[in-house]
Amino acid sequence: MVKIHIPERRDRSRALVEAVRRGRVICLPDNAFIVPEPALALLQSLGITYQELGRGGFDYAEKALRDASPAQVQ
Repeated sequence: MVKIHIPERRDRSRALVEAVRRGRVICLPDNAFIVPEPALALLQSLGITYQELGRGGFDYAEKALRDASPAQVQ
């Protein structure tokens, strides 16, 4: 599992649509996502710029979810 950040809104939308069709995507605050490693090749083939923030297994993804701040309700 790889934690990534996709800064461009347009790229984020397209990346999420395509990645979700092919596997699990975990959405985190601040436009960060955890995707399976093969999703990186997909993003590259689509020409989507992303920044890699970290790597790990399912424990890594679970910890990232626990550490994410809860959504702010307005």
